[in-house]
This record gives sequence, C-alpha cells and structure tokens, in this order.
Amino acid sequence: MKEIPRAYDPKEVEDKIYKKWEDSGYFNPDNLPGDRPDYFSISMPPPNRTGTLHTGHASMLAYQDLMIRYNRLAGKKTLWLPGTDHASIATQTKVEKDLYKQEGKTRHDFGKEKFLQKVIKFAEESGKIINSQVRKMGSSCDWSRERYTLDEGLSQVVKQAFIKMYNEGLIYRGYRIVNWCVRCASTLSDEEVEYQETKTKFYTFKYSKDFPFAIATTRPETKLGDTAVAVNPQDKRYKKYIGKTYIVDLGHGKQKIKVVAEDSVDPKFGTGALGVTPAHSLIDYEIAQKNLLPIIKVIGEDGKMTKEAGKDYAGLDVLAAREKFVQRLEKQGLMEKIEEVPQNLSVCYRCDTPIEPLPSLQWFVDVKKKITLPDNKYFQNKSIKEVALQVVKDNEIKIIPQRFENDYFHWLENLRDWCISRQIWFGHQIPVWYKKAKQGIQIKLIRLADVQVELERQEINYQDVLATPLSEKGKKQTKEIAANLKVEKFDDLIVPTERAGIETGEILKKVLGLKIVKDKRLDDINLGSETILSEKDIKAAYGLDIKRIIDYHWNIPFKDGESYVDVINRTREFLVDLIDKYDGKKIILVASGSSFAAIRYLVEGIWPTELIAFGAQDDLNLQEVIVPGAENLKGVNWQQDPDTLDTWFSSGLWTFSTLLDKNFTKYKTWKSWVKGSKDLAYHPTSVMETGYDILFFWVARMIIQTTFLMGEIPFKTVYLHGLIRDEKGRKMSKSLGNVVDPLDVIKKFGTDALRLAMISGTAAGADSRLYDEKVEGGRNFVNKLWNISRYILTSVSTIKRVVEKPHGETLADQWILAKLDLVIKEVTEDIDKFNFSGAIDALREFTWSDLADWYLEISKLQIKESPDKPYEELGVHTETILLYILEKLLILWHPFIPFVTEEIWSNFEDEDFLMINFWPTVSLNLSGDVKDDEYSAETDKLLNYDEILYPFYKFEEIVMIIRNLRADFKIEPAKKVDVTIVCKNSEKIKLNEQIDNIIYLGRLNNLEIGKIKPDNSVSHVLEGVGEICLHLEGLVDLPKERARLENEIASVKKYSQSLEQKLKNKDFIKKAPKDIVEKEEFKLKEQKEKSEKLEEQLKSLD
Repeated sequence: MKEIPRAYDPKEVEDKIYKKWEDSGYFNPDNLPGDRPDYFSISMPPPNRTGTLHTGHASMLAYQDLMIRYNRLAGKKTLWLPGTDHASIATQTKVEKDLYKQEGKTRHDFGKEKFLQKVIKFAEESGKIINSQVRKMGSSCDWSRERYTLDEGLSQVVKQAFIKMYNEGLIYRGYRIVNWCVRCASTLSDEEVEYQETKTKFYTFKYSKDFPFAIATTRPETKLGDTAVAVNPQDKRYKKYIGKTYIVDLGHGKQKIKVVAEDSVDPKFGTGALGVTPAHSLIDYEIAQKNLLPIIKVIGEDGKMTKEAGKDYAGLDVLAAREKFVQRLEKQGLMEKIEEVPQNLSVCYRCDTPIEPLPSLQWFVDVKKKITLPDNKYFQNKSIKEVALQVVKDNEIKIIPQRFENDYFHWLENLRDWCISRQIWFGHQIPVWYKKAKQGIQIKLIRLADVQVELERQEINYQDVLATPLSEKGKKQTKEIAANLKVEKFDDLIVPTERAGIETGEILKKVLGLKIVKDKRLDDINLGSETILSEKDIKAAYGLDIKRIIDYHWNIPFKDGESYVDVINRTREFLVDLIDKYDGKKIILVASGSSFAAIRYLVEGIWPTELIAFGAQDDLNLQEVIVPGAENLKGVNWQQDPDTLDTWFSSGLWTFSTLLDKNFTKYKTWKSWVKGSKDLAYHPTSVMETGYDILFFWVARMIIQTTFLMGEIPFKTVYLHGLIRDEKGRKMSKSLGNVVDPLDVIKKFGTDALRLAMISGTAAGADSRLYDEKVEGGRNFVNKLWNISRYILTSVSTIKRVVEKPHGETLADQWILAKLDLVIKEVTEDIDKFNFSGAIDALREFTWSDLADWYLEISKLQIKESPDKPYEELGVHTETILLYILEKLLILWHPFIPFVTEEIWSNFEDEDFLMINFWPTVSLNLSGDVKDDEYSAETDKLLNYDEILYPFYKFEEIVMIIRNLRADFKIEPAKKVDVTIVCKNSEKIKLNEQIDNIIYLGRLNNLEIGKIKPDNSVSHVLEGVGEICLHLEGLVDLPKERARLENEIASVKKYSQSLEQKLKNKDFIKKAPKDIVEKEEFKLKEQKEKSEKLEEQLKSLD
C-alpha cells in the first residue's frame, strides 16, 4: 500500500491527475470501455478569445463537467466538445484598445492586412491561455474534437448557412434603421444594445413662430432632419392639423413638415406631438414608411453632423450641434421650457458608447417570412420566429428554470429582423460577391406575352411549353409593345429559346430592326417529366395550392427538371454575363414566367413569393449582380462584400457545425456532408448549459438556425446558471475592484473547493455569491473527505474493492447501508432533475453526519482488537462495509470534486480510473422491503427500513440528549457519568443492542435501563423512548444549580422586556435605521430562545 499523506495538497495532485486523465484518452467517447448504447453530449459554449476566463466561465465549466462525469459514470457514451469563439467585434475592440494604449495607433494606421495579423496572433495566444484554464478546472472534454469558430470547416458551414438562408429569402440586403456604434464603427443587433439609467434634458419648443404648436424632445439636434409631426388622431388639440404641411426654417433652409396621424403617439407624453425624424429613430422610420415621408440623414457614421444638417452644423459632433441649435431656438424665442428627466440611454455593450440610430444598407435575417421546406418538419409555411416559439411551447426543448420560458416567448414575439452585417475587419467576411458594372445597363424587361393554350387539354408537359406558339392575343400584345418602343433606341434584343419567345423576338426585330440573340437561361422553369396541371388538379394531386407547389419545389427540382432556385441561379449567371458583354448599353430582354420574376428579384430585390408575372414589362438599371458564395469567378470587376457577419451568426451554428466532418472538401453537397458526418450521432446535444444573460443573444439563435438548417432542435434541455456576484451581491467589475480570478482561487484553495463553492447553495437561473470564506468552506469539506478516506484506508487490514453489497451484522451496519442506498437514490434523482445543490446537500449530510459523526465512531468500537473470536469476525465485516461505502461515496462525489476523489481512488491497487467506473444503482421500495432480485433473502429481511432507520434514529437522539445534558450542566468532556433510561418499549427501538455504543459515544460509566427516574438526576423526555436521566450526584449541587437558573431566567426576562418596550416605541421604529431595528429584533429573538432553554433546564431538575 502506498503511503497516504496526512494532508491533501491540491497543488501537488491536480495537474498530475489531469495529465493522466488526458493521456488515457477516456475524454474521447470512442475510447470508453464497455457497451454504451446511450449517448450524452454537451457543446461547450465557446469562450471568447478576448483574453482569459472569468468566474462565469468557471461556473459554466463546473456545471458541465459535473453532468459529463455523471453521465459517463452512468454508462453513457459521453461527448463534451470544447472550443472557442473568435468573437469578432469583442476581440477586434480589445486589440484596438491595446494598440492605441501601447502605440497610440488605430487600426487604420496599420491597414487591414497588418492589423488582422495582430488580431489573429492575439486570438491564437488567447486561445492557448483559455484552453489551459479550462484544463485547470478539471474539464473532461474531448480535446481531439476541439473547434474554433474561425477554423476552416466551421467557416465553410457559415458560408453554406448564409447561402441556404439567402436562397430561401431569409437573408436580404435592405436600407433600414440600425443601431450604430460610432466608436466601433459598426452596426449592433438589438440584443447587443445595453441601457444605462441617466439624467438628460427634455426640450419643448416650436419649429418656427408660425408653426401652430410645440414639440418636445431629448435630442433637438436631430430635429434638423424632421419631415413630419405625428399626433394621436383622438387628440382634439391637433385633430384639425392632421394632413396639413407647413414650411419651416430650422436654420439650414426651408423644410416641409407634415402633420400625420399615428395611433401609437401618447397624448400625455410631452406635448403629445412627436417630431418625426425618419433617419434617426426606428419608430419615426416606420411612421415615415407608412406615410411616404422623405428621409433626411443629419448624423453620419462618424458621429458628426452631415451636410444635410446645414452649413452651420455640418462637421460638428452631436453635443456641439445640440448646444448651437438650442442657442438658436432660445435666441428666436422658440424655446418654451427645458426640464431634467430620467432616461434609459442606449449604449454599445462593448464600449459603452451611446448608440446612434442611423439608416444604412445592411444585411438582415427576415424573422417573419413564412417558408416551406419539404424535408423539414418544422418549416411548413412557418417563419423562423414561429418555429423557435413552437419547439419550446411544444416542450421539445425544456428551459430550466421554467420561468425563463416567459422571457423567451416575450423576446421572440417582439423580435425584429436581425441585422447580421458588421463594419469590422475581423471575422467571417460576408460570403457575397458583387459583379459591378462600370456604366450600368439600361434594360427594358418584357414578359413573354400570352401563348396559345388548348383549353380542352387537361395537362401540358414541358415539351409542350417549349413548342407552344404565341396566341393571337399574345401577338397583338407584342406588336403594341413594339410600337411603343419605336421612340427609343436599343442596342440589342435577347429572347428565350421557347417558340413563343422566338416569335416575340421576330415581331420586335421587324419593328425595331434589332438582331435577335437567343439565350436558354431566359426560358421558363424546366418541369422535366412532370406536367402543368390545372389548379383543380394541383389541389387533388398535392393537396396544396399553387403557391405551396412553388414552396415545395423551391429547392427540390421537378422530376428530371429544375427547382426554382435553379432558375434564380441560371438567371444570375445570365446577368453576370450581361455585365461583361453589354455594359453601357441599352437592351431589350424578353423573359418567360419564372425567369421574368427572377430578373426582377435579382435586380430590384423584389422577392418572388410566386414566380409569376409582376406586370408585362419593367424598366431596370443593372449596376451590379449579387452572387452569394461565389467560387471560380470569371471576368473582371468582382468585389466581395467588405463587411463581416455578426459573431452570433457563426456561434448560432455551434452545436452541429462542430460535429460535421472536418474533411469537408470530400463532399460535393451539403446533404452528403451531413450524411457522412458520423459525429452527428451526438446531435441534438443533450443539454445546453449557459448563463441566462445570453438566452437571447445565443440560445434563441441556435434554435432558429439549427431547426432551419438541420431540421432538428440543437439541444433537448437548456440549463441556465446565474451571474456570479461578490460577497455583497454586487456584479463583479474592474471599476469596483471586486473581480475574482478563478486561477487565483485555485492556487489558494484548489479546484475542487472552487467547484464545490460555485455549485453548492445555488439554484438554476439564480445569481450566487463567491468569496473566500465560501471557497474555504469547500476546501474544509474536501479535507474532511480526505481525512475520512485516509482513516478508512489506514484502518483496514487490506485495501480492496468490494463489488458485492455486504450485509449488515449490527443495527449500525444495517443503518449505514440503508442510508447509503437512500443517498444514492436521492443524489441520482437530484442530478437527473438538475437539482445539483440539493445533491451536494444530501451527500454532505451523509458524509459528514451519518458516516463521519456516527458510523465511523461506532466502527472504531466494532473493529478494535478483542480476544473474543466473534468480535474479530465483526471487525473484519466492518472493514468490508467501510470499504464498500468509501467506494460508492467516491463515485457519488466524483462529478462534483473529481481531483480529490480520483486521488483517493488511486489507493485501490490495479484499478482503472474512477472517472470510468460505474454509477451505483439501487432498486428500492423505501416504504417496505428491498425489491432488487440480486439481494439475498437475508439482506431482504435486514433492509426493511422501518426496522432499521427508526431504531437508529432514536439511538442518535439518545446520544445527543446525553451530550446536551452534559453541556447544560457544564460537565467536563473527559468526565464519565451514569445514565438511566426509563423505557417501556426497549425492544422496538432495539435499545439493548445499542448499550455499548451509547456508553462509548456518551462517555458513560454505566448505562441502566430502568423503570423509574433516579434521585439526584436531571432528565429529558424523548418521544417513543421514555425519560433519559443523567445522574448528577457528586457532580452538581442541585439547590445551587436551581437558584442559578432561576436568577438567570429572571435576568433574561428583564432584558427581553426592555427590548420589547424599545420595539414598541413608534419614534424609535420611525427614526432608527433599518439595520439597527433588525438588530434589536434579532436580540429579542435570541433572549426568548435562551429563556425557553433555561426553563427547560430548570424543569429537568424537578
């Protein structure tokens, strides 16, 4: 047997053990021993590569490792996949700040390429530091599967995700109001905006003297961009002005201000009249859209006033412009009043810079667009917003604690389109290329005119479509179009290869004198061997209307034909070629059905909800063609979009993208890549454990993107932990100087102590406090477990594994085995229910109280040397029970405190790691007999809980009463005393079997079971037992003791009365600080409890 140190030193143990674990390969589920048909997986929320881990990360790792180790012990194939996030805007901001502090330079001073090299180097170094910290926490994650959101494979998934969402019309580019951070020079999503309570000025003024009423605002400088005033239509003060337009001079020229009706305007707020600034408020922008108001941008991306604000203000920052504009209003007598009001100031979550709402051309995810994906059970005419709500409402995904479901629902129900483009350099560059025209192409787009259809036929196949001629009506339509075009000059005419298309070209050629160019890419969709049915037949065949047929075949081709995405792709290719060949020219395009709609979509951005005609003709100006995910680009004048994607877009793909085969180049399609990725057997992941503060940032986005791209949920359960606060409940921050570095805590107390402190006494979704005293308590328990284990291992004659459950020879044996079964059951149920703190409480109670305080003390009596042979056999049997209990106890504690348990386990020679052992199980009917077939008949009889727990519980109470009586009467611990127990049902509580144990633990000379209370004794009545009498003769002078107690009782009551009088004094309650009142109340409570205790002691003397 190896020597077991008297004290446990985590610094000497933890790194060595972790290296052994990692070298064993058991973190990889493929290497785990035994048959493991069930899977359990967690995708580690990837820490940002912005520096080092904080206490929130440490908490996350403690919870996740707990679940992984528990499920590994439970015999499951467990995967915990680690990784890190490039965290584009956060990492870039960190490097920018460091460079400016160190060198006084900005990213622009270095240029994009050199700056990115510095960011990449920083991220690499940060990633190494983070991984070492993850290891320090004891995290048993599979490092062979480690991923990084910017690695090659994940970048390919990001690209595929963007293309798929773009092709479904879920991603679009639009000119919208966005949250703009001037310092970061980038957009932010709504969730990246934080709010700070502050005071600001509220200005009430008129635009001009002849304007009929005043408005009120906190940002007068933006009024230079006002184009309307909105009033509630029910507000009688302004009803007569609705619809009127006024010309005002705001100091930068004449400006039209229209009065519009808007139900959302609160008549009681300010003047009840809202100055509408469409370019600098989302609400105002929406009002402008409804009322077709012009948009005037008076603040630029640099945070300075634009030339549209007028020459007096252009170039000023907003605060300087505000001051100047207010001075002008006051000088002209237009300012009515200035008040100070509270305000929730919106700021950037990274740098605290106030947000500027600005109109900008950005990329968005459409959260309301309904789509149908044939192979996806979730998307059947549903939006991503609806699906994300549905999977939680249907309980497919459980959120723990459940109260956060309401927050989740509220957020999603109010979700706006997600801005995913960021104006930064570091991150996934948006996978979109633009084919730019130098001069542009003027296009007259003509939809193929009416064709000849034999109405008596029930169906038409694709070959019929190609061969169908123009109808007489169609010819007439085309001639009319040709006549109208004679006044214009065109360079070329391009038509489809369908017969009707060629006939159309011939008519136009004859009138306009143009040469015909035929291009198959302008043909209608190829239906292959399928047929065009009448609407009635469509419903009969598909059970769907025409639009749903288009939804069905959006990505899935018709048999032997095309999908509608194929039409868009070939049309896009056609437009790219058009720029190369016809730049600077004016041409006529004749397009058929779906090709006509595809051209309008690609050039004008009009989404073809139905790929049918949007009118007979259109005038287009082709300046660029957007090509998502382009490869092998041909020609010149290609530009990739310079922006990067929101980091939450890539991290939203985390649970499945990390499981896809890294060798993606061998797969030609997305489907084959998914099908060939064996690790997707671990998806959906079992649990997503993360902080409640990123429920919307990240969790909701993972649900949105995974259900869309994979057709399945990303995880089954979301477990939310709270924030880690300091001892006073304050949020940790550098400004408060209360930030706790987990590594510092580990150096001082050890990893197990930190893990225990972080999980103990916490509840899901609740904030917790972390401070030295709490971690010290964790260390004390780790030391207690070490001492218990050391005592057992050094007390037994042979250290060995005890696989079979031993039977109990004595009541104490039976009791401790029963209590072990109970704690196994309770801890298992608690962990399964995510009640981790409850599991710790149950284990701590069993370890410290049941085992250490009671059974270990009794075991010393049972295994002591004795010439009595049966007693020797009992000692050997007690050793077996101790080893059995220790083995099970180490397994139960292992998920919480893995290092100390693994180190203790190493004393069992020739045994593999504790972490790959098996979780103990019990199959017990706790109100009756054991039900497990493996137990013998004798064990079945012994483990009747009513016969074991109750008698031992009474034994514990007897010992505690004896100890309390000794303490009450101040009898020295070393002094042995006599006790008599007056008991009428000693057999029921097996009292005679416990006499030796009571004498030993109560430090008695003699214990007698009698029928009457002896003289000169004090007693305590115990329900179910009788009267426990402590002999005081020769130890205590009873008359003096009675007098002492009576005097002390009188003194305590007098003090209590004075406290009661003080607390009845209304002036004291009203004027005294709350904490002083609470202290006095606590004193009174203490005195009353003391009085009751003294009364009991006095009564026991009778």
